Amino acid sequence: MAISTADHLSAEDAAVLLLTTGIAKAYERVDYMIVRNFIGGALVSIGGMITLVVRGGCNTLFETNPAIVQLLLGLVFPVGLVMCTLTGGELSTGNVLFLSIALLQRRVPFWRAIFSFAVSFLANLAGALFYLIIAHFGRVLSNEPYKSGTIAFADEKVLVPDGITVFVRAIGCNWLICMGVYMAFLSRTVVSRVVSIWIPIFTFVAVGFENSVANMFLIPIGMINGSQISVGLFVWKSLVLSTLGNIVGGGVFVGITYWYLYIQGHEIADNEIDTGNQPILPLSHGGRHHVTLTTTLTSSITTTIANKFEQVKPARPNLDTRISRQQGTTT
Repeated sequence: MAISTADHLSAEDAAVLLLTTGIAKAYERVDYMIVRNFIGGALVSIGGMITLVVRGGCNTLFETNPAIVQLLLGLVFPVGLVMCTLTGGELSTGNVLFLSIALLQRRVPFWRAIFSFAVSFLANLAGALFYLIIAHFGRVLSNEPYKSGTIAFADEKVLVPDGITVFVRAIGCNWLICMGVYMAFLSRTVVSRVVSIWIPIFTFVAVGFENSVANMFLIPIGMINGSQISVGLFVWKSLVLSTLGNIVGGGVFVGITYWYLYIQGHEIADNEIDTGNQPILPLSHGGRHHVTLTTTLTSSITTTIANKFEQVKPARPNLDTRISRQQGTTT
């Protein structure tokens, strides 16, 4: 089994970091949750805006060679998600992975995970709609050929596929997104994190999968510009079905899978879990579940340089030891 080095975390250690981050996110201060997810929704909408600029500017090419246009959309869309990830923004699609692992390990109560996800989703929606106002009144997509491009894109997303298709596409989408999140947690440098995120996001956009957060901007801008999509149909297909599919894709195919492979069967003590230096306290009194949220992955480099030249990984340590080892503490 691979070990953590100065270049990257092992898949096993990264899974443990996903767990500790999930606990921290669940108990994050509500005002921080709202701001981080509002920013996340707005930044993803920037990627959506660029995507629609390319789509509208390639209407003729799309009719003759749609594959090339889809590849171009895949190349430009991830810019917003990269900015979001590197600057601490949050998305409900990615939080599915963190919260599912924390739930499976019984470190977060179900109601708390639901609350955290609901706040994340609604703040993402608010951020996306806020950036929609900027794009609309800035007339970025209000003139031809971009206007007709936004309408065509929205219609292709909502009016053409049936509900089952949207749901299945959403599963495939968040499977890829959460793999990108997981691979970013393996990375120790900005460049490697960007590449780790870009590859799966490029893939899901190029093949036309459904992302509920991206839909919060991409569909309403088409509706404003003249699409015949009703509000009810937008909510049902682009939000409800897409979100349910995203939960299955990220929570089941990534969350459960890597929890089973690398975390299940180990218990964490009730004392403090230290994954960084930014304190996040739960809403409940007493501070029993005090957690600290990591702000960077590079702090764990020093603890793994000594293992860089090891040829064989030692016996698998318990979960507390692995968490401490990532952050340079001694257990």
